[in-house]
Amino acid sequence: MKAFMDETFMLNNPTAVHLYEDYAKDQPIFDYHCHLSAREIYENRPFEDIAELWLGGDHYKWRMMRGNGIPERLITGSASGYEKFKAYAAALSYAIGNPLYHWTHLELKRYFGIDEILSAKTADCIWEKANAAIKSGGFTPQELIGRSNVYALCTTEDPADTLEYHLLLRESGMKTKVLPAFRPDRVLSAEAGDFGEYIGELSRVCSCPITTYGELENALKKRMDEFAVAGCVASDHAFEYVPCAAADRQEVERIFAAALRGESADHGGA
Repeated sequence: MKAFMDETFMLNNPTAVHLYEDYAKDQPIFDYHCHLSAREIYENRPFEDIAELWLGGDHYKWRMMRGNGIPERLITGSASGYEKFKAYAAALSYAIGNPLYHWTHLELKRYFGIDEILSAKTADCIWEKANAAIKSGGFTPQELIGRSNVYALCTTEDPADTLEYHLLLRESGMKTKVLPAFRPDRVLSAEAGDFGEYIGELSRVCSCPITTYGELENALKKRMDEFAVAGCVASDHAFEYVPCAAADRQEVERIFAAALRGESADHGGA
Protein backbone atom coordinates (compact mmCIF):
# COMPACT_ATOMS: atom_id res chain seq x y z
CA MET A 1 0.00 0.00 0.00
CA LYS A 2 1.34 3.45 -0.96
CA ALA A 3 2.30 5.59 2.02
CA PHE A 4 0.16 8.67 2.61
CA MET A 5 3.01 11.19 2.58
CA ASP A 6 5.90 9.61 0.68
CA GLU A 7 8.49 11.29 -1.53
CA THR A 8 6.18 11.26 -4.57
CA PHE A 9 3.12 12.70 -2.81
CA MET A 10 0.87 14.34 -5.45
CA LEU A 11 3.29 13.29 -8.23
CA ASN A 12 1.01 10.91 -10.07
CA ASN A 13 3.04 9.96 -13.15
CA PRO A 14 6.67 9.67 -14.28
CA THR A 15 6.62 13.07 -15.98
CA ALA A 16 5.54 14.77 -12.77
CA VAL A 17 8.31 13.01 -10.83
CA HIS A 18 10.88 14.02 -13.48
CA LEU A 19 9.83 17.67 -13.49
CA TYR A 20 9.85 17.88 -9.71
CA GLU A 21 13.02 15.91 -8.96
CA ASP A 22 15.14 17.26 -11.81
CA TYR A 23 13.92 20.86 -12.01
CA ALA A 24 11.62 22.15 -9.25
CA LYS A 25 12.85 20.43 -6.09
CA ASP A 26 15.96 22.53 -5.45
CA GLN A 27 14.63 25.86 -6.70
CA PRO A 28 14.65 28.61 -4.03
CA ILE A 29 11.38 29.95 -2.65
CA PHE A 30 10.19 33.53 -3.14
CA ASP A 31 7.32 33.96 -0.68
CA TYR A 32 5.61 37.20 -1.71
CA HIS A 33 2.90 37.00 0.97
CA CYS A 34 3.20 35.73 4.52
CA HIS A 35 2.30 36.70 8.08
CA LEU A 36 5.71 36.15 9.63
CA SER A 37 6.95 38.77 12.07
CA ALA A 38 10.03 40.74 11.08
CA ARG A 39 10.72 41.29 14.78
CA GLU A 40 10.60 37.57 15.56
CA ILE A 41 12.86 36.80 12.60
CA TYR A 42 15.38 39.42 13.74
CA GLU A 43 15.34 38.39 17.41
CA ASN A 44 15.65 34.75 16.27
CA ARG A 45 14.45 33.29 19.56
CA PRO A 46 14.04 29.49 19.69
CA PHE A 47 10.47 28.23 19.98
CA GLU A 48 9.45 26.66 23.28
CA ASP A 49 7.39 23.85 21.77
CA ILE A 50 5.37 22.84 18.72
CA ALA A 51 2.30 24.65 20.04
CA GLU A 52 4.12 27.99 19.97
CA LEU A 53 5.64 27.20 16.57
CA TRP A 54 2.40 26.01 14.95
CA LEU A 55 -0.41 27.76 16.79
CA GLY A 56 1.10 31.00 18.06
CA GLY A 57 0.05 33.04 15.03
CA ASP A 58 -1.39 30.80 12.30
CA HIS A 59 -4.86 32.13 11.51
CA TYR A 60 -5.49 29.26 9.08
CA LYS A 61 -5.21 26.76 11.90
CA TRP A 62 -7.31 29.03 14.14
CA ARG A 63 -10.04 29.24 11.50
CA MET A 64 -10.17 25.47 11.11
CA MET A 65 -10.42 25.03 14.88
CA ARG A 66 -13.17 27.62 15.19
CA GLY A 67 -15.03 25.94 12.35
CA ASN A 68 -14.94 22.75 14.39
CA GLY A 69 -16.44 24.46 17.42
CA ILE A 70 -13.26 24.56 19.51
CA PRO A 71 -13.60 27.11 22.38
CA GLU A 72 -11.46 30.23 21.92
CA ARG A 73 -9.66 29.45 25.18
CA LEU A 74 -8.06 26.52 23.34
CA ILE A 75 -7.19 28.59 20.26
CA THR A 76 -5.88 32.04 21.27
CA GLY A 77 -6.92 32.02 24.92
CA SER A 78 -5.37 31.11 28.26
CA ALA A 79 -5.07 27.34 27.76
CA SER A 80 -1.61 25.77 27.86
CA GLY A 81 0.30 24.97 24.70
CA TYR A 82 -0.27 21.27 25.31
CA GLU A 83 -4.04 21.78 25.56
CA LYS A 84 -4.11 23.85 22.38
CA PHE A 85 -2.07 21.25 20.49
CA LYS A 86 -4.38 18.48 21.64
CA ALA A 87 -7.40 20.50 20.50
CA TYR A 88 -5.80 21.11 17.10
CA ALA A 89 -4.97 17.43 16.69
CA ALA A 90 -8.56 16.44 17.48
CA ALA A 91 -9.99 18.99 15.04
CA LEU A 92 -7.58 18.05 12.25
CA SER A 93 -9.23 14.66 11.76
CA TYR A 94 -12.28 16.53 10.42
CA ALA A 95 -10.19 18.46 7.88
CA ILE A 96 -9.27 15.60 5.53
CA GLY A 97 -9.31 17.05 2.01
CA ASN A 98 -8.42 20.52 3.25
CA PRO A 99 -4.91 21.68 2.24
CA LEU A 100 -4.24 22.32 5.93
CA TYR A 101 -4.35 18.57 6.51
CA HIS A 102 -1.61 18.03 3.94
CA TRP A 103 0.46 21.01 5.09
CA THR A 104 0.42 19.69 8.64
CA HIS A 105 1.74 16.28 7.70
CA LEU A 106 4.30 17.62 5.25
CA GLU A 107 5.67 19.81 8.04
CA LEU A 108 5.77 16.89 10.47
CA LYS A 109 7.68 14.80 7.95
CA ARG A 110 10.08 17.37 6.54
CA TYR A 111 11.00 19.31 9.67
CA PHE A 112 10.48 16.78 12.45
CA GLY A 113 10.99 13.43 10.69
CA ILE A 114 7.57 12.29 11.92
CA ASP A 115 5.49 10.03 9.66
CA GLU A 116 2.54 9.34 11.98
CA ILE A 117 -0.88 10.78 11.17
CA LEU A 118 -1.81 13.47 13.68
CA SER A 119 -5.06 12.80 15.53
CA ALA A 120 -6.43 12.81 19.05
CA LYS A 121 -4.97 9.32 19.53
CA THR A 122 -1.46 10.18 18.32
CA ALA A 123 -1.26 13.72 19.74
CA ASP A 124 0.70 12.82 22.88
CA CYS A 125 3.30 10.78 21.01
CA ILE A 126 3.78 13.46 18.34
CA TRP A 127 3.88 16.20 21.00
CA GLU A 128 6.82 14.45 22.68
CA LYS A 129 8.70 13.68 19.44
CA ALA A 130 8.27 17.19 18.00
CA ASN A 131 9.31 18.93 21.19
CA ALA A 132 12.37 16.69 21.49
CA ALA A 133 13.36 17.78 17.97
CA ILE A 134 12.87 21.44 18.87
CA LYS A 135 14.99 21.08 22.01
CA SER A 136 17.78 19.49 19.97
CA GLY A 137 18.20 22.74 18.02
CA GLY A 138 17.70 24.07 14.51
CA PHE A 139 14.26 25.58 15.11
CA THR A 140 14.85 29.31 15.39
CA PRO A 141 13.01 31.46 12.81
CA GLN A 142 16.17 32.11 10.80
CA GLU A 143 17.21 28.45 10.86
CA LEU A 144 13.79 27.31 9.66
CA ILE A 145 13.79 29.89 6.88
CA GLY A 146 17.27 28.81 5.83
CA ARG A 147 16.36 25.11 5.89
CA SER A 148 13.42 25.92 3.62
CA ASN A 149 15.72 27.45 0.97
CA VAL A 150 13.87 30.78 1.00
CA TYR A 151 15.50 33.39 -1.23
CA ALA A 152 13.14 36.19 -0.19
CA LEU A 153 9.91 36.69 1.72
CA CYS A 154 7.48 39.58 2.05
CA THR A 155 5.92 40.26 5.43
CA THR A 156 2.54 41.99 5.65
CA GLU A 157 2.92 45.47 7.15
CA ASP A 158 0.54 48.30 7.96
CA PRO A 159 1.47 51.82 6.76
CA ALA A 160 1.92 52.76 10.43
CA ASP A 161 4.60 50.10 10.96
CA THR A 162 7.97 51.69 11.74
CA LEU A 163 9.86 49.07 9.66
CA GLU A 164 12.72 49.17 12.16
CA TYR A 165 13.18 45.39 12.16
CA HIS A 166 13.29 45.22 8.38
CA LEU A 167 16.13 47.74 8.42
CA LEU A 168 17.90 45.81 11.18
CA LEU A 169 17.54 42.56 9.24
CA ARG A 170 19.05 44.19 6.17
CA GLU A 171 22.07 45.21 8.26
CA SER A 172 22.31 41.81 9.97
CA GLY A 173 23.70 39.97 6.97
CA MET A 174 20.87 37.42 6.92
CA LYS A 175 21.02 35.54 3.64
CA THR A 176 17.26 35.55 3.01
CA LYS A 177 15.79 38.90 2.00
CA VAL A 178 12.99 39.97 4.36
CA LEU A 179 10.95 42.67 2.61
CA PRO A 180 7.83 44.54 3.75
CA ALA A 181 4.64 44.41 1.70
CA PHE A 182 2.40 47.49 1.99
CA ARG A 183 -1.06 46.58 3.33
CA PRO A 184 -3.24 49.64 4.02
CA ASP A 185 -6.46 47.84 5.06
CA ARG A 186 -7.00 50.06 8.10
CA VAL A 187 -6.67 53.21 5.99
CA LEU A 188 -9.59 51.92 3.92
CA SER A 189 -11.77 51.27 7.00
CA ALA A 190 -13.20 54.71 7.69
CA GLU A 191 -16.28 53.07 9.20
CA ALA A 192 -14.24 51.40 11.97
CA GLY A 193 -14.78 52.70 15.49
CA ASP A 194 -11.04 53.21 16.09
CA PHE A 195 -10.37 54.93 12.76
CA GLY A 196 -9.50 58.26 14.41
CA GLU A 197 -7.04 56.56 16.78
CA TYR A 198 -5.42 54.76 13.88
CA ILE A 199 -4.98 57.97 11.88
CA GLY A 200 -3.36 59.51 14.97
CA GLU A 201 -0.94 56.59 15.10
CA LEU A 202 -0.12 56.98 11.41
CA SER A 203 0.40 60.72 11.94
CA ARG A 204 2.93 60.06 14.71
CA VAL A 205 4.88 57.57 12.61
CA CYS A 206 4.93 60.00 9.67
CA SER A 207 5.77 62.98 11.90
CA CYS A 208 3.19 65.00 9.99
CA PRO A 209 -0.39 66.15 10.73
CA ILE A 210 -3.30 64.23 9.22
CA THR A 211 -6.47 66.24 9.63
CA THR A 212 -7.74 66.17 6.04
CA TYR A 213 -7.98 63.59 3.29
CA GLY A 214 -5.34 65.51 1.34
CA GLU A 215 -2.95 65.23 4.27
CA LEU A 216 -3.69 61.49 4.45
CA GLU A 217 -2.71 61.16 0.80
CA ASN A 218 0.57 62.95 1.47
CA ALA A 219 1.25 60.78 4.51
CA LEU A 220 0.69 57.60 2.51
CA LYS A 221 2.99 58.81 -0.25
CA LYS A 222 5.67 59.46 2.36
CA ARG A 223 5.18 56.02 3.87
CA MET A 224 5.32 54.34 0.45
CA ASP A 225 8.65 56.04 -0.19
CA GLU A 226 9.91 54.80 3.19
CA PHE A 227 8.63 51.29 2.47
CA ALA A 228 10.49 51.39 -0.85
CA VAL A 229 13.72 52.26 0.96
CA ALA A 230 13.15 49.16 3.13
CA GLY A 231 12.82 47.03 -0.04
CA CYS A 232 9.05 47.01 -0.57
CA VAL A 233 7.98 46.09 -4.10
CA ALA A 234 4.47 44.74 -3.39
CA SER A 235 1.15 45.81 -1.93
CA ASP A 236 -1.69 43.71 -0.57
CA HIS A 237 -5.30 44.70 0.13
CA ALA A 238 -8.25 42.94 1.71
CA PHE A 239 -11.84 44.07 1.14
CA GLU A 240 -14.81 42.91 3.18
CA TYR A 241 -16.97 44.31 0.39
CA VAL A 242 -16.30 45.96 -2.97
CA PRO A 243 -16.70 49.77 -2.71
CA CYS A 244 -18.85 51.03 -5.55
CA ALA A 245 -20.03 54.56 -4.63
CA ALA A 246 -18.48 57.50 -6.49
CA ALA A 247 -17.83 60.77 -4.63
CA ASP A 248 -16.25 64.09 -5.57
CA ARG A 249 -13.32 65.57 -3.67
CA GLN A 250 -15.49 67.70 -1.41
CA GLU A 251 -17.61 64.71 -0.40
CA VAL A 252 -14.52 62.60 0.31
CA GLU A 253 -13.09 65.31 2.55
CA ARG A 254 -16.42 65.57 4.42
CA ILE A 255 -16.62 61.80 4.93
CA PHE A 256 -13.02 61.70 6.16
CA ALA A 257 -13.62 64.52 8.64
CA ALA A 258 -16.71 62.73 9.94
CA ALA A 259 -14.76 59.50 10.37
CA LEU A 260 -12.07 61.32 12.37
CA ARG A 261 -14.81 62.60 14.71
CA GLY A 262 -16.04 59.05 15.19
CA GLU A 263 -19.24 59.65 13.24
CA SER A 264 -20.72 57.28 10.68
CA ALA A 265 -18.70 57.21 7.49
CA ASP A 266 -21.39 55.16 5.76
CA HIS A 267 -24.04 57.87 6.02
CA GLY A 268 -22.03 61.02 5.48
CA GLY A 269 -21.62 61.79 9.17
CA ALA A 270 -25.36 61.84 9.80
